[in-house]
Amino acid sequence: MLSPQSTPYDWCIVGGGIAGLTAARALAQHGQRVVVIEQSVIGHGATAAAGGMLAPLVEARSAEPHTVQFGMEALRFYPEFVAQLQAEAEMNVGYRTEGTLVVAPDRDQAEQLRHLFAEQQRLQLPVEWLSGYELRQIEPYLSPTVVGGIRSQQDHQVDNRLLAVALARAVVRLGGKVIENVGELYPERVGGTWQAEANGVSIKAANILLAEGAAATALRRMLPDIAKHLRPVKGQFLRLDQRELHLIDHVVRTTEVYLVPKNNGQIVVGASAEDRGFDNRNTVGEIFELLRAAWECIPAVRELPILETGVGFRPATSDHLPLLGRTQIEGLAVAAGYYRHGILFAPYAAHLLADHLVQQASNQWIHTFSPERFHEPNRQR
Repeated sequence: MLSPQSTPYDWCIVGGGIAGLTAARALAQHGQRVVVIEQSVIGHGATAAAGGMLAPLVEARSAEPHTVQFGMEALRFYPEFVAQLQAEAEMNVGYRTEGTLVVAPDRDQAEQLRHLFAEQQRLQLPVEWLSGYELRQIEPYLSPTVVGGIRSQQDHQVDNRLLAVALARAVVRLGGKVIENVGELYPERVGGTWQAEANGVSIKAANILLAEGAAATALRRMLPDIAKHLRPVKGQFLRLDQRELHLIDHVVRTTEVYLVPKNNGQIVVGASAEDRGFDNRNTVGEIFELLRAAWECIPAVRELPILETGVGFRPATSDHLPLLGRTQIEGLAVAAGYYRHGILFAPYAAHLLADHLVQQASNQWIHTFSPERFHEPNRQR
């Protein structure tokens, strides 16, 4: 890694979502001079659209061993991360530990959840099966048709939008810089130094980290062989207002929908999973299905005002694993492709990445998530 003092920055981070902001903070904690450049506004896109769930246990599948194991390590990392970040940024990020309930509004969904619960037991995860009556003791507004479900007290949540604000503030307080609304970026390497220019903004840095979302315009231009393995998965969501009629305190999920209560009295309801490219329109069918599933789970949800509808694009790789680490191009690294787990994965991934980039530390995750795996067809994954 080159870090000549002749350049203003050691690292230019392209992308101001959860991946870029966590990486910038982690690098700044290592004493690196960092600048984050964001095409639109900090925390935009998938970061703002997320539910903020930290839920590796209730989503665990034995067919996804890397996702389960890394998710559990990332979850254990979160309390210390949040405590440090809140102190640095001097603000609360809405980290909540009530836990998660995955409920079955009917017997068909109960059968699906029974299979999931059996799989979680095989993985020896700390989850429990509760009856419909027991679930309604925890969340009284659950439908009387709910017949049972899974409780995970260790699956938590955070306010993803506050998290982005806090991370940007922490980066600045650690000596870094954040620049928004720069438009499309064109990084290039000139004489051993990286330069990124857009809308009159010119940045020079010894190294560059691509931490874009699903669009990944710079990644697609600079590393097309890797970028072709990245695609957008569209997700539609709503935000409801429960300030007058308070319905839930826990994250409540079914096989079709999730409802995530926030400290500001909002409930995030989401999210569809559609392979429709970058179509950013809300559609009647998907919004209807989300509301129908939410209503079947919590009938009183029909009384809540709708505050917002929106669309996000999850950055999914072809093997559903992140892109994390150095590339074949000198001074160029990547932190991208977190798919459905960006809010959970990013802080721990950034911690490992910064250790790797600054101190040359390595571990199994840096190897497993290396973007260079797509250049090595015979490599064991």
